[in-house]
Amino acid sequence: MRLTLITLLLVATFTIKAQKIVTAGSSATEIVCSLGLCDNIIATDRTSTFPPHMQGLPSIGYRTGITAEGIIAMAPDFVVLEKDYVKPVVVEQLQSAKIKIVEVENLHNFENTLQRIQTIATALNKATEGKELIAELKQGQVALAQKVAAAKEQPTILCVFNRGVGNMMVAGKTTGFDIINLAGLASATPTIEGYKPLNTEALITANPDYILFFESGLESIGGKDAALKVPGVAQTTAGKKGQIIALDGVALTNWGPRVIETAQKLFDLTHN
Repeated sequence: MRLTLITLLLVATFTIKAQKIVTAGSSATEIVCSLGLCDNIIATDRTSTFPPHMQGLPSIGYRTGITAEGIIAMAPDFVVLEKDYVKPVVVEQLQSAKIKIVEVENLHNFENTLQRIQTIATALNKATEGKELIAELKQGQVALAQKVAAAKEQPTILCVFNRGVGNMMVAGKTTGFDIINLAGLASATPTIEGYKPLNTEALITANPDYILFFESGLESIGGKDAALKVPGVAQTTAGKKGQIIALDGVALTNWGPRVIETAQKLFDLTHN
């Protein structure tokens, strides 16, 4: 019996060491980490900024700049990536190199988050941890939904994606910003799909109660005071009440394991 236990421990240790993982896409990286395999990640992409020490790992690059050669050079056992994050030819080359690939599609909704967790957990032999993580997220979603249902109002919000003042876009449907629905908010621009340039007249007409930025985006224009000087903002309810808010951009839009935590933060910021 003792010999059997030692054998099992050796097998388990070998299995863990054998799982050298490369990830591509911040959501995929966070899922792998949440399953307890952060230390198995040997390289990742530039969008994977959480947990923070991921950026200290070797980088495989960013989206279309990622090459199969760069990944193969890392000699991984698994590559976990989001569908369409890298060029199809890269996936084909990795398959030809006999590297195991776990490819998941990010549809930017809660049910899909749970599906991606299950798929990755199963592929990496972490089914139990996957079930626990899914149960935790479901519990959090139910608790948040109860708060949303009890709220007396549904504020409107304008989601802005920007890098500096000269490149400001409004985020509409079919973007990662659909997280606002989990947080009990209504889009101030419900007819917009994708990203559209920020228009002063349209901004005033939308008249959002809140304006939401990425933290990095708000910093790039000089902070909240600078945002209030953007043409049209001062004429909105958000501008008049100073209701300019910002959250971590990756957590806001990648629909990873932090999605409920981030939606809760957004709810707290907009339902005083």
